[in-house]
Amino acid sequence: MSGAAQLKTGVCLFLICLAQVSPEASAQSPITIEQLLAKPSTWQISSSLDYRSAMSEPTLLERQGSWLVGLRYGLSQRLELNARLQEQQFSQSGADQKIREKSHRLSVGSNWLIKRESTLPAVLLEARAIISSSSENGRRTLPGGQIAITTYKGIDPLVLSLSISMSFQRDYRLHRLEIDPGSSWRVEPGVNFAVNPRVTLFGGAAFERRTATDLGSGVVLPTSERLGIHGGMALSVARQHSIFVSVDLGTDRSGGMTLQWFYEF
Repeated sequence: MSGAAQLKTGVCLFLICLAQVSPEASAQSPITIEQLLAKPSTWQISSSLDYRSAMSEPTLLERQGSWLVGLRYGLSQRLELNARLQEQQFSQSGADQKIREKSHRLSVGSNWLIKRESTLPAVLLEARAIISSSSENGRRTLPGGQIAITTYKGIDPLVLSLSISMSFQRDYRLHRLEIDPGSSWRVEPGVNFAVNPRVTLFGGAAFERRTATDLGSGVVLPTSERLGIHGGMALSVARQHSIFVSVDLGTDRSGGMTLQWFYEF
């Protein structure tokens, strides 16, 4: 592949990643599973740092770092509204080229507890729309979103969960190219183990399938699949403060680490 073609492909891949839901956007493993939903009449502020890298080819290294600030508010015992502002930095380096891109993304969402936990698992619905995304290649309005459903069941001291999500993007133009980014599906079983009231260990697996992406001019990225594992620890450091640390590895030679902080008031 020529240097120009690699550059075009790298930029398109970066733009596709902007509207894909990062691991942060999925349901977080909480100190208690109820933290998947903000408490009624309660605000929650969150902040996170995320770093990941992947070897897409033997000589091609991709890195992505991001920070995020989020705000949640519980409207009732079953419904919350939230908003997130995220900055991402992407770099791709190879034997004869190097790409660097930066973007910003604003999104809004809602979590709705469809069914409370009883003898049967609880069911939570999550929906998120990206209001705006911007990068050096321009600004896009309503470029995509995500919908997810999470079911969980507590078996003291464990909480078992299963999340299924779909992320999608609208077609768009990049210079003279018509880009069709496709969509992705993700299935993620997980388990939480409460060591004590202040410490929770969590882990799980994730299977993701991304449909083919048309980059224009006859360039098509084929359907891809990824299997990953992740694990980490959640710590309640004060009455209203929580910290999460997690790491993940994937079969696509990718891996990453995330640090998150939550504050309720």
